[in-house]
Amino acid sequence: LTHGVDAHPPAGQVSRLTARRGHRLRGRRSMSKRKLPAAPEAPEAGRAAGKQRLQLPEEEDVNDVLLHEMLGDGSEAADAEVDRLSGGVDSIEGGIEGLDAEDLLANLEGQQSERASAEIPELPPGDAPSIPELPVGDLPPGIDATALASGGELDLSAVSLSTAQARRLAPMVCENAALSVIKFSQHELPVGELREEDELEWDSEEYTDVEAILIAEFLKHSTKLTRLDLARNQISDEGAIALATALCANSSIEYLNLESNNLSGTAGSAFCKAVEDNSSLQYLNIMYNALPTTAQQMLRDSWSKSRSNIGLHL
Repeated sequence: LTHGVDAHPPAGQVSRLTARRGHRLRGRRSMSKRKLPAAPEAPEAGRAAGKQRLQLPEEEDVNDVLLHEMLGDGSEAADAEVDRLSGGVDSIEGGIEGLDAEDLLANLEGQQSERASAEIPELPPGDAPSIPELPVGDLPPGIDATALASGGELDLSAVSLSTAQARRLAPMVCENAALSVIKFSQHELPVGELREEDELEWDSEEYTDVEAILIAEFLKHSTKLTRLDLARNQISDEGAIALATALCANSSIEYLNLESNNLSGTAGSAFCKAVEDNSSLQYLNIMYNALPTTAQQMLRDSWSKSRSNIGLHL
């Protein structure tokens, strides 16, 4: 450009300059939050027109220029794409303008409700929670009922005891006030501690449903025990049902941990009844078992009837 001469670059050059300027503008916006400089003031009278800077396009024009640059200047594809995007934005803006604040809030709440109902399945209708009654078997061969009523030690190491037989045996051994330990083939169950201690940490003892049934019988009559940890054992639904039944009769237990056992939905349903009947329990951990989502929700509902959500771990 010649100083003092009102000369303008060719139209194509202006377009490319504008596109490059728009590209630099977009780059500055992404790298910094500084405000754009104010638009230059109109030139003073007598000032050379050739010194005037090109006016920056509006943001929408910059976007259009960038899109043209990607698709090719002057191409029909660029024009069509710009028209399509502009029409989509206009339709969205028009839809939003057509709704007032209450409509938008109702729409958002409806979407959240739909997502919540999709995440939590609807619970099937049914009666109040109950604990199933399981069959009681006979004493195993070689076990005399009279011998169970006395003695401080009971040796079951050579006996293969079923859960039904354990349900028959449990009340008998619980009546023996002198009994302190029951021996199994791989471990011992110190039942005397169930009468004397207030906290028992029986984590990872390899206890099965048989031991859980015996523990539950002593728990029914305990007035001292407040904390019982049976995490990481081999207790499944039958042992859990016995423990849930004991909770309905116990009034001292505050903490019960059954994490990482083999409990399923049947055990979850039994504990629904237990937590509604028991008023002392404040902590119940059944994490890392196999409770289905429906059983978990039922247990949350039963728990929250008389307690806050704190203390239940699923």
